[in-house]
Amino acid sequence: MTEITIRNKDFLRTLEETSDMFIEHKDLMGQLAKNLGNVPIGQGKKYTEPETYYEALEQAEHHTGFPERGYAFQVFDGVMSHPEIFSPLNDHTKYNLVQQFNANSNSLTSYYPPQGYIEWHTNWNAFGYQIIFTWSESGDGYFRYFDKEKNDFVTHEDKKGWQARWYRFGRVDEPQHHCWHAAWTECPRLTLAYKFSYKSVLPEQAFMGISDLIEEIEN
Repeated sequence: MTEITIRNKDFLRTLEETSDMFIEHKDLMGQLAKNLGNVPIGQGKKYTEPETYYEALEQAEHHTGFPERGYAFQVFDGVMSHPEIFSPLNDHTKYNLVQQFNANSNSLTSYYPPQGYIEWHTNWNAFGYQIIFTWSESGDGYFRYFDKEKNDFVTHEDKKGWQARWYRFGRVDEPQHHCWHAAWTECPRLTLAYKFSYKSVLPEQAFMGISDLIEEIEN
């Protein structure tokens, strides 16, 4: 997992405009947020802890790539219930920004209300090279993954505003590239993910697609 420092001011302005568009409707998104797994609100954090990672790993043969527990709002659900509000936001993230990133697709647009989370999962159902942008209202949250090389857990604490990460999510038959990860937040949080397909690009070409958005990559 590579942390990216966003230094392009024009692009950062685009991201800030994007978060403004969504956060204007944070109360509604909170009301529409789905509670996968019916875990009581506020008790989902344990599903992002190391102990439950090992439980998930024991059940990996049944894992589909998708998380089975979480508390979040997906923009495409909003399109169905409130198209006048969320259709323009959906178009912005799935079409306008995809073109700016030279990506294949927008694989995720999620809003997490306070005490929102996503449990341990791999994304092997949506494999590919991905850039993940996260906005946090106050920085009171984190992204956590298991680093196979270090054989240890890595927790990236959120910071206020936008941050980005770059990673390869492997197919189900590529265990060496499986990235078990989870996230938790105590404050409003927005995540956008953009995918670069294995078939259409090489890793270097995928990175070229976003190179004009940033000036430096920091490990």
